[in-house]
Amino acid sequence: MSEWLTQSVFLKGVHRMPQDASRKVLILGGDEYGIRIAQILKNNAFDSTVLIEPNEKCPSNPDLDIIQGSIRSISGFVGNFSVQIETASKARDSRFGFIIAAPPPHRESKVNAFGLHDSQSIYNLSEFKHYLNSGGTLPERKDGWRHIAFFFDLKGASDISQFETLVSVLDRLEAQNRLQAYVFTRNLKVAAPGLDARFRYHRQRGVVFFKFDNDDPAIDQDGNGSVIKFVEPLLREEMELTPDIMVFDEILGPPDSLKPILNLIPSSPAFAPYLQPESSRFQGVETPKAGIYAVGAARGVFDVESLNADVQAVTVSIQKALREKLELASREAASVDHGKCTFCLTCLRLCPHGAIGFITRPEIDPLSCRACGVCVTECPMGAIQIRSLGASAHPTETVSTPIKLIVCAKSGLQAAAKIDSGILSNIEIITVQCAGSLSAVSLLEYFRNGAQGVIVAGCFKGNCASIYGSALAEQRVGYAAEVLDQAGLDPERLEFISVAANTPDRMVEAIMKLKDRLARN
Repeated sequence: MSEWLTQSVFLKGVHRMPQDASRKVLILGGDEYGIRIAQILKNNAFDSTVLIEPNEKCPSNPDLDIIQGSIRSISGFVGNFSVQIETASKARDSRFGFIIAAPPPHRESKVNAFGLHDSQSIYNLSEFKHYLNSGGTLPERKDGWRHIAFFFDLKGASDISQFETLVSVLDRLEAQNRLQAYVFTRNLKVAAPGLDARFRYHRQRGVVFFKFDNDDPAIDQDGNGSVIKFVEPLLREEMELTPDIMVFDEILGPPDSLKPILNLIPSSPAFAPYLQPESSRFQGVETPKAGIYAVGAARGVFDVESLNADVQAVTVSIQKALREKLELASREAASVDHGKCTFCLTCLRLCPHGAIGFITRPEIDPLSCRACGVCVTECPMGAIQIRSLGASAHPTETVSTPIKLIVCAKSGLQAAAKIDSGILSNIEIITVQCAGSLSAVSLLEYFRNGAQGVIVAGCFKGNCASIYGSALAEQRVGYAAEVLDQAGLDPERLEFISVAANTPDRMVEAIMKLKDRLARN
């Protein structure tokens, strides 16, 4: 196959970026949070480009590079991201050391869920907040009073950020004379700092909150306006309200602009549509792919407190990544024996962290590789090696301890450390970077070399630092157990268990069960 053809087919390049690009950052999203991130990075000598979607309002800030457009293509690794941006006039090719996804959330109206059509007296919550902030005036009623009805959490669960927005709107309306606000709700989200006190304040100031457990209010809409019909939850009396304005909360979610980045991470189907798995392994702004950071809507958080924390965390994370660059470059990563490689691209498809690229041959980016070993085990030609896996992944020596306890370095090892030494007698603890580095063949090798029982302790589903490493390990344990059964050996001598650092009892239970089984046989 010619070099030109391989470059035209395989798009994930591995060329390193020029040194001066390591401080270039692409920020997706130009609302207040994206702009704040760009300004902080600028103050720390980073060169940031803020990308605004074509349908978004472009903020005016002469100190920042702000463009309107969308990502046409993206490839590469930390320090070496190649991005083609489509603007109204042309395509723009750029390289960035880091990418921060900080887009405004996608907002889906709940108006249609109530069977209503658009009207000048109907607003989505974000629209109404913007209308007030831009100086919009409220309609007058004949009796001189204005009545505004808010609908919150009635048609589908609402995020706490929506209630924060609702309370901020009530704050602005407080100065209005002869105005009565009503809130129709099912569950109030008041867990954010100070939010419960603000809610109680507005209730004391006269805002009426109707909390429904079952039947929602009905809304009749005609050419003369809308009438809300409902049974008052406490009095159980039928009531009607004819408001001047109705305001509905919204469903918040990630925008479509994240799709090109998701396509850059092979494991993204396990956690899409967000860039970050819902796991304690990814509590901050980091994603499974080095150099890509998720802020706010990109990782599924929308409340003000979390957004402010993300703004600070992402700038600190990038500065830390630059400081550790030399250390990361020298750490051990997987390597490919190109003499054995048949270009099947299994490694590229399966790497949870998107650390493998291909231009003329597979290459593993050392700054992106987490040494989890998934690629080593899945390579059908045995062409990938990580020296640190050693005998744990490929046992070759006969050993005297009857039970092997293979533990993940990020969960099982911590759990084993909390177990009494007496329980661990006659047990060899073998630590692997990830349970996903174990193959069915290597598990069977332990039995061939004298082990009487093997327990593999990996992470709980959804909590694996390598996304699906533990799931792969559990599958391989199942395959190996079937082989033991076919060979006339007890398949229950081999077991996979899910553990966390705080669940050593699960490990103790498995150990005692196996010891009892071996004693009886």
